[in-house]
Order: sequence, then C-alpha cells, then structure tokens
Amino acid sequence: FVTKAAIHGNVSLAVSILNLRSVEKVCSGTKRQTTMSWQQYIDTSLIGTKFVTKAAIHGFDGQMWATSPGFQVDKKEVAALVAAFTNPSELYGNGIRVGGIRYVFLRQNGQHSLYGRKGSDAGVCICKTVRAILIGVYETGIQPGSCNAVVEKLGDYLRNSSC
Repeated sequence: FVTKAAIHGNVSLAVSILNLRSVEKVCSGTKRQTTMSWQQYIDTSLIGTKFVTKAAIHGFDGQMWATSPGFQVDKKEVAALVAAFTNPSELYGNGIRVGGIRYVFLRQNGQHSLYGRKGSDAGVCICKTVRAILIGVYETGIQPGSCNAVVEKLGDYLRNSSC
C-alpha cells in the first residue's frame, strides 16, 4: 500500500491508500491475486490511523464484510442506513443507530456521507460506496473531523475503484 498525507484543518492524517490492482475486486466481480482482505481495510486504513475507534464495512444487503473486534452492526441497522442515504427524514426523529447505540443525526453531506454524535465526545461517520457502507466511530480524545476525513478518504477511494 501507499501512504499519503491528507490535511483536514490543522490535523495531518496518515491515510492508507490501498492498491486494488493486487486486491481481489469483490465489488466488480473481477478476481485477481488477493494480497489484502476487507478486514485489512478496517485494521489498516481505519483503525490503524488512530482516528477511528470502531469500524465496519457492510454490503447493502446487510452482510458484514469486515468489522473491528467487538463491534456488531445488525442487518436492520444497516438497512436503515442504506435507506437514509435516499431519504434521511427518519434520522431527524430517530437518530442513527449503529451497534445498538443511538447517535443524534447531524447532517448528510451529498449522497455519500451521514454524520451523528453521541454526547460531546463520541460520534459516527457513515460513508456510502458503490456497493457497501463504511461505518467509522470515534470516541473520547478523537476530533470528529479527523474521523470523518479518514472514513471519507477510504470511501472516495473505494467509490473510484467501483467498490
């Protein structure tokens, strides 16, 4: 993989940009030699940055592709998130539910990102790709913008790679 620096405010983020030419492209159906798994996206590109506390990748059908230890997002939660990208109105009253925790819905950024907050020191960023959603949670000590930048950078990369 190649590491690039992304600037978000005054925080310099190390974001792992992975080379999909050597990864099994599950999304497009093209099979090539696998050197990286979906779990490694979680471990390296999200949790490994130290700007994301918990993370998961789920297909639109609710199937879990990868997750961080102890973080379980159920299929109903995934279905609600997928639907919210088309119509976020339910989130204004009910909030965002991820891993059994309710986050206050803050906003939607275009067609690709949803943001939620729990209290003053935790939140969630959900990013939609072509065939999956990325969920990144931050907790005490992590700036929301840092978590959002890392999750969105990976989301952009996967969207550009048709995943």
